[in-house]
Amino acid sequence: MWQLLLIRATLGLMNTMAFLYFARSVSRCFGREAAMFLRIIMCTQFHYIFYMSRPLPNSFAMVLVMIVFERLFEGRYESAVRYATACVILFRCELLLLFGPLFIGYMITGRLKTFGFDGAIAIGVRVAAACLAVSIPIDSYFWGRPVWPEGEVMFFNVVENRSHEYGTQPFLWYFYSALPRCLLTSFLLVPLGLLVDRRVSQIILPCVVFVFLYSFLPHKELRFIIYILPIFSLSAAVFCARMFINKWKSLFRFVLYVGVVLHLMANVLGTGMLLLVASKNYPGFDALNYLQFQHRFDAKKPVTVYIDNACAQTGVNRFLHINDAWTYNKTENLKPEDLQNFDFLVLGTYGNNLKTEVESKFMTWHRPLFFVNSFHTYKIKRSKGFPYMFPKIVYTEKAVVLKNKEYK
Repeated sequence: MWQLLLIRATLGLMNTMAFLYFARSVSRCFGREAAMFLRIIMCTQFHYIFYMSRPLPNSFAMVLVMIVFERLFEGRYESAVRYATACVILFRCELLLLFGPLFIGYMITGRLKTFGFDGAIAIGVRVAAACLAVSIPIDSYFWGRPVWPEGEVMFFNVVENRSHEYGTQPFLWYFYSALPRCLLTSFLLVPLGLLVDRRVSQIILPCVVFVFLYSFLPHKELRFIIYILPIFSLSAAVFCARMFINKWKSLFRFVLYVGVVLHLMANVLGTGMLLLVASKNYPGFDALNYLQFQHRFDAKKPVTVYIDNACAQTGVNRFLHINDAWTYNKTENLKPEDLQNFDFLVLGTYGNNLKTEVESKFMTWHRPLFFVNSFHTYKIKRSKGFPYMFPKIVYTEKAVVLKNKEYK
């Protein structure tokens, strides 16, 4: 566990430094007030900070994406191409959908040279070759076979088109669900930022194109577009800064500035609720962690534990495999009869009928040891007194640990 905490703290610090690096370039480009509000807005939102320290390829890519935007704001376009290429080759190949429209705009306007030894294409090819020369040998060694990880991801998602196996969402889900949840009330200020400073549109438009193109992929997750949140927040920050500077010029502008302050307070309240939900949204972690604590005196016994896909996606990772003598199996698509010899089963669900599933499928060889309650949904409750309407979080059983009836 201490290794996981150390790694997450290091990754979180790297992303924090990269964002502050980006905010410094915003100060030079759009003014100190815009940079100040950008930092404040990002601190009042939940998801970007939440993903800063998560050990995912997206979180590592966030570091380089922030550097790319910083380089563009500073006018160092060739350097931006180098970082963007490294980001695509090493971490997330789908970022081509972001960097492609982004750099095409700079090439059309002549600020970024396209051809020649020092052009964007030549720079990209050289950096890609260097990254592949480093990535393939190292990754192949650890995987035990020749592999380029991001190449396999692209083949799985684009060529085989199998991402839908992990769930699908409607085409516009990013626009009507993911972005409003990420930006909270700042989402309403993004169009206003485009009106007060036309320069913002040059950086916002490629991000909108990126989200639109990514929407064609049936499987959608919030983390796939997490990189563009600072850019959308920048548009809101530009508007907030303009209202802050001009707040004493008229009563209307002062009212708008009060609205800016209130929107930050609303963000804080929304983030508080999301933080509470997130703390109860990882039943797989809670189940395995408590199982190992409950049977800590069996740490040196050859115990076998099966972990299903639902729990593996809700908090279980190899950092939690703390007992070296235990065998942790995550083989997918096993039938109930294939699990009869496991000492413990750590099972989860994406619905709300876990008890029924357990009673109908797994009671022959195992018995429930304990259930884990987790976030299921929320409801708007009404009351006769203040605050009259408030959200109520609904919890239900999302994970269960089953113990083999013959285990001693």
